[in-house]
Amino acid sequence: MTKIRTDHEALAELRELATKQKPHVKAANAHVHSHHSFSVFGPPADVVAAARAEGVGILGLNDFFTTAGAAAFAEACAVAKLPGFLCVECIARDEDAADQGVLLNDPSNPGRVYLCAKAVTAPDHVQANASLAALRQQQEKRNRALIAALEVHFQAKLGVSGPTWGQVTAQTPAGNATERHVAKAALLRLQELTANGRDFAADFAQLTGTDAKEGDAARQDQLRSALLKSGKPCYVAEDPAAFPTVAALRQVFLELGAIPTYPILGNPVTSGESDIPALFDRIAAWGFCAVEVISPRNTDERITAVLTEAAKRGWPVTDGTEHNTPVRDPLITRAAVDPRFAAQFQAGALCLLGHAAERAAGRPGYVHPDGAPVSGGYDCCVRAGSQLLAPPPLLPQDSDPERCRSH
Repeated sequence: MTKIRTDHEALAELRELATKQKPHVKAANAHVHSHHSFSVFGPPADVVAAARAEGVGILGLNDFFTTAGAAAFAEACAVAKLPGFLCVECIARDEDAADQGVLLNDPSNPGRVYLCAKAVTAPDHVQANASLAALRQQQEKRNRALIAALEVHFQAKLGVSGPTWGQVTAQTPAGNATERHVAKAALLRLQELTANGRDFAADFAQLTGTDAKEGDAARQDQLRSALLKSGKPCYVAEDPAAFPTVAALRQVFLELGAIPTYPILGNPVTSGESDIPALFDRIAAWGFCAVEVISPRNTDERITAVLTEAAKRGWPVTDGTEHNTPVRDPLITRAAVDPRFAAQFQAGALCLLGHAAERAAGRPGYVHPDGAPVSGGYDCCVRAGSQLLAPPPLLPQDSDPERCRSH
């Protein structure tokens, strides 16, 4: 059984690291998952420790469907002296896009859209957390059905029982499981069988119809693709109730005190993301005024187009890596330190950091509670965020600190 690494263990190691390692700040990363959803990392303190070690200067924790990591993340950021903000990721459905067959940042399902609440400032909001809990219940319902389907498949192909629900929930401290946890549970079950004398390679090939690749990360992805995806033997269709409307999810994000944000997919380039200005028009029509780029999935040309359009509209744009796979890639992307992109990505992260600081001070930040952008809010939040860095960066001479106090 997988042993979940505790917040206490992770924080103890972080405290020791923070006394020995002088941070060397390179760039921001606004989108990293912890084990409160699925991640190559464990607790939020492990994410913070890795970010500090690599020179991340501003960090956004970005888990699916939950704010459960909020307190541990805040404590870890304080220990590491690393400015950070909390985010939440969910999945909605745009009915117009679905009716038109438009693919957005889900490359397989027309109208389905991943959306983020960036810089959450009210993680304990009762109604918002009730809405998130309902979404988690939908995810659990499907994941339990996947485990049941795997049981049938293991029995049919190998003559043995499959992974258990306990092997899924043992991977994440609050039971917030995803399809990736199910795939990992299948691998754990195969490894158990191997420890009891069975032939791993033969069992893997019998289950999936393919030879196992090298490494657990690759094998988890193989199992997920070969067994759990649409058209595969253990696939379970998702209940439409699992996907609220964009408007409903936007309201949850606003209740969380966050900035509703659209993460741009990039690879593959979908029909709804091929025209960047048109994509921004769609996002604006939803009442969103912030975007983020998972830059390893985007070409330089697309990053340039996104940053250009965001600048025209005065929107923050941030960079992130996700890390919601078993693969341990670097936390600082090539684009984040590219001279063509770095300043705007840094300003976007400062804006989100400043939004959280402004809300904590009783001011609206980048968006009002109803989601409307604050006049001058971008510049004000960039300045407010910069004051949390040590030393604060140089800002343009015409930047007026009093604007942040008057909106």
